[in-house]
Amino acid sequence: MKQTIFSILFLCSVLAFANNNETTILKTTTLKGKVVDNTESLTGVKVTIDNKETVVYTDFDGNFSLENVPVGVHKIELSLITYQNKEVEIDLTQESEIEIKLEAK
Repeated sequence: MKQTIFSILFLCSVLAFANNNETTILKTTTLKGKVVDNTESLTGVKVTIDNKETVVYTDFDGNFSLENVPVGVHKIELSLITYQNKEVEIDLTQESEIEIKLEAK
């Protein structure tokens, strides 16, 4: 009986620590930004990351925030109807704040 209980406890401890590997932990961060043109902040700009379903829009001050973004290199796409679409590549290693300028069509 003692041997069975010991075996179960040993197996549980092995399973508990098996996934405690730093390479398996997905690190994320937050990307904050502001979209502007030559004279002002731009409201309602569509901001997409890595061609995924994650889409945010800039607020009245041109600000946006993307949370829980995996650390690494990402492609940010920006679009607004009267402006040229823009793609920006960014390497995120920590929480970052960027400013992106769009050009009128």
